[in-house]
Amino acid sequence: MLSSLPFDEYVPGVIKYIAARSVLDLPPEAWWVPALVFLILVAAAAIDAIKAIVPDALIFVGLLALTALQGLYVSWPFAGEHLRLAVIAGLSLWAINHLWFLAFKHDALGMGDAKWTMLAIACFGLSPVVFAWGFGACLAVLWMGSLSLVRYKITRVYFAPFLLLGLMAGIYWLRLKNFSVSFTF
Repeated sequence: MLSSLPFDEYVPGVIKYIAARSVLDLPPEAWWVPALVFLILVAAAAIDAIKAIVPDALIFVGLLALTALQGLYVSWPFAGEHLRLAVIAGLSLWAINHLWFLAFKHDALGMGDAKWTMLAIACFGLSPVVFAWGFGACLAVLWMGSLSLVRYKITRVYFAPFLLLGLMAGIYWLRLKNFSVSFTF
């Protein structure tokens, strides 16, 4: 399959294959949709790491475009179901944070993480994003622990970069684990 391609076509072929396999029920010719969403999530995580904010416009334009593209490529009920799941996830994270705030008088997480999660779930589904939260939390704890070892005091962890790493691991583990690559010159 991919291994029969020449090297200059191999890398784009691998990118297309990974993007197409990273989502469920999207036709292979729409490989660029999850690739574009992934780039939006990367940009949002980078902005969060640098400026400590996940931009609303970037996430919500991505969510609107994704919903429209899912509706056009698959069906509107399919797009609506993905949007519904994303909104439920975002509202659930908001509710958890609100309950935490009522109990402890400070936020447990930023709402940028909830927005980021909404876009990720709408595109990649629930399983890789739940994996991302678990894996990302473990990475964040390791990060905080390593900073405390060098006696660097932190007051807040910007979580979207850890979510991104977790999403990459979740997509690999849940959708691509049996994928192997090889090429010839």
